[in-house]
Parts: sequence; structure tokens; C-alpha cells
Amino acid sequence: MENYLVVAAFVIAEFLGALIYFKTEDSVKRTLLTCLGLGFAIAVVLLDIIPDATEDFSAGYWLIVIGFIAMVVAGFYTKSVGKYSAVLGLAIHNIAEGVIITTEFGPISPILAVGAILHKLPEGMVSFSLLDELEDKTRFAIAALIALLIPVGAIVPISDSITKPLMALSAGVILYVVGNLLITIISKYYVTEIDKGKLSKKHDLNITTLSSVAVFGAVIAWISCLMA
Repeated sequence: MENYLVVAAFVIAEFLGALIYFKTEDSVKRTLLTCLGLGFAIAVVLLDIIPDATEDFSAGYWLIVIGFIAMVVAGFYTKSVGKYSAVLGLAIHNIAEGVIITTEFGPISPILAVGAILHKLPEGMVSFSLLDELEDKTRFAIAALIALLIPVGAIVPISDSITKPLMALSAGVILYVVGNLLITIISKYYVTEIDKGKLSKKHDLNITTLSSVAVFGAVIAWISCLMA
């Protein structure tokens, strides 16, 4: 029962992350939330997904490389495949996280609850932001469904022989897609800074601000991994 309270905390936190992005209509604030989420996602891949995927499974490192290279190749043809693949990777991560919660987590505590919020809330933002080619209501529905995959992993018995290879492959996919997207967003505003006529003085949205927000997202991920 206590493990399922942890599952509920994770689901609610990720759902709230998607809801915050959904309710944010200002484009500047959405850009900041996107950079926060992308910085967070990169750190989560490095600090959480890769260690889980490669524990007692050294072949996982090769699958990470394969996932990364596959997205590099796909990027020459279309950007959409990479984004949807990254969302699928986050979905697989949630299923695996459900498995881990029921087997390794103890009773929920205030520290664990805060860690869950810090860990999953930005992930909801990431799922939403990656689906930028869809309508907002559709993006929110998909992000909510991805959050609900955590209890699926907690209820349905899934072997490590299945989850670890999928997580490793997903890690490579997510790492390339979110890294490439973050660089694209920041470089866009670097160009904007050069063209002073287009720089928004009101919001001062520039490369320094966006980079700092991304780093802050990575710090949140690091703290959440220590707490959760």
C-alpha cells in the first residue's frame, strides 16, 4: 500500500508538470519552461536512466550509443521522428520507474514526496514541450497518459531483461533529441541577440537566461535523484 502512495505521488507530480505547461499561454514563459525541462531531462538521463539501465547489464552502453546514432541519422530526414521517439523513451522510463518503485522504494516520507515532485514535475513539462506539433489539448492528454504508465509498471510484472535494454536504447534517443532541441532553442536566441532590432527588451530573453534556466533544471534533477 505504501509503495502505491509513492506511485500516486509520482503520477500527480508529472501530471501537474504537464498542467502547468498547458495553462501557460505566454510564449516567453513556455520557452523558459521548455529549457528548464530539457536541462532537467539531460541530467535525468545521465544520473538516473543510464545507471538503472546499465546496472548488471554492460551491453546497455552499446544500446545507448545505437539509440543516439539512430536519432542522428533520423534527424537528416525529419525532426518529428526524434521528438516522438523521445516521448516514447520517457514512456518506457515511466514503466520501468513503476517497477523500481514497487521493488526498491520504502514507505513514503516528506523527503521522498518532495523528491517525487522535483523529479516528475519537470518530466511532465518535457513530454508536453516535445509534442509541439500537436494541439495543446492533445499534448496534455498524451502527457497525462505517459504519467499513468508509472502505475502500469507497478502493477504489471515486467522482467529486467525487457526493461533494461529498452531503457538503454531510450536513454540514447532522449539524450540526443533533448540535447539537440536545447541547443537549437539557445542558438536561436543567440542569433536574435546579434540582430538587436529583434531582441525583446521587455523580456530580455537571451542566451544567458536560457542557459541558466537549463542549468537550473539540471540541478533540480540532481537534487531529486538524491532525494527520491
